[in-house]
Amino acid sequence: MMRNRAKKALMRKLQNMGVIDNMTAVLAQAERELLTTAKRLEDAHGRDTIGEVPTVEDRQKDLNALIEALMTGDFRDLWIENVAPELLDTTDGVDNYLGMDADEWERQITRWAESYRDGGAEGGDRALAAHHVAGKWGVDLDTFEDRVINWDRGEEAERLFAGNFRAVRDVMDRAADDAGGGSGE
Repeated sequence: MMRNRAKKALMRKLQNMGVIDNMTAVLAQAERELLTTAKRLEDAHGRDTIGEVPTVEDRQKDLNALIEALMTGDFRDLWIENVAPELLDTTDGVDNYLGMDADEWERQITRWAESYRDGGAEGGDRALAAHHVAGKWGVDLDTFEDRVINWDRGEEAERLFAGNFRAVRDVMDRAADDAGGGSGE
């Protein structure tokens, strides 16, 4: 593996050569074209799951930041600063749980449950943990476990890179299903 200093030097070299900007400009433009077309398809079918289509410049900026974070080892921080706020009510303390070991997570659930029981609450460990997670981060326990506890750098990076393309595919699949085309898989 490359050392952090070497990664940063390579990143600067690629940026100075314009390689990253050229690549992200092409990707951002392709995404915008596909998302715009998918949005039109959704409108024609009376749906609205795509939401607002990002500008090429905004998406390119996001892709550049993503690539830099992956190259320099700052992806965890980028995720906490940019993804977690859209998923959770607060990011306070979430870094302590990001990608937590399964055994440690089970111990944490037990600690929360014991703490709630000491305060007079009743219920199973997972039910009390679900209460804690919903109260602190505003999501259900399954979502917290899926996106925070089981956090995986590769999966999350892939989700950020390919999320818009998957959204387009989902719109196309629904439109094909509506037209009687069956499953595309």
